Amino acid sequence: MGKGVPLHRLPPQAPLYMLEFKAGRTDFFYAPAGVHVQLGDLAIVEADRGKDIGKVAMLLASDQVLAMGIQKQQQQQQQQQQQEGATEMAPLTKADIHIKRIYRPASGDEIHLLLSKAQDEQKALAMCQQKTRQRKLPMEVVDAEYQWDRRKLTFYFVADRRIDFRELVRELFKIYKTRIWM
Repeated sequence: MGKGVPLHRLPPQAPLYMLEFKAGRTDFFYAPAGVHVQLGDLAIVEADRGKDIGKVAMLLASDQVLAMGIQKQQQQQQQQQQQEGATEMAPLTKADIHIKRIYRPASGDEIHLLLSKAQDEQKALAMCQQKTRQRKLPMEVVDAEYQWDRRKLTFYFVADRRIDFRELVRELFKIYKTRIWM
C-alpha cells in the first residue's frame, strides 16, 4: 500500500492525473473504472501507508507522466549534486514510475474537515518550532502537513547544512503518536 502501480502496467486508456497537495507537492494518480474526478475536485487518494486528500490539477497521458517524472528526477539529482556531490543516476523508464490510485472524490464532510486539519497543522508547526529553538538546532521549520488519515506528519524545514534531528523526531513522535517525517 502506498507504492502505486508501475506506469507500464496500467491500461493505455486509464485516465492519469496530477494532484496537488500542501506546500506545492504533486504526485501522479490513476482513476480505476467507476471513479470519476474532474479538474479542481478534491479526491481521496492512496498515500504512504494510508490515505491523503489532494486537488486534481491536471489530466495527463502516460508519455507526459514519464516526461514529468524524468524532469523531476533531474531536478533532484541537481540538488543532491549541489549538496553532496552525488553521482548521476540512470534515466527513468515507465517501470520506474509508480502511479497511485484515486479512491474517490472527497465528500462534503471530508472537505469541511480540512479546516480542523489546517488548525492542527498550525499547532504542530508551532510546537516543532518551539522544540527546535529549545534544542538550538540551526534550522528553520517553515510548515507542517498531516497526511489525510493522520498516519504521517511531515515538517518542512530550511537549513544551511545537514542537521541531526533524530532526537527531535523522537520527541515529536512521543507527542503526536504518528510517523514523523522531516
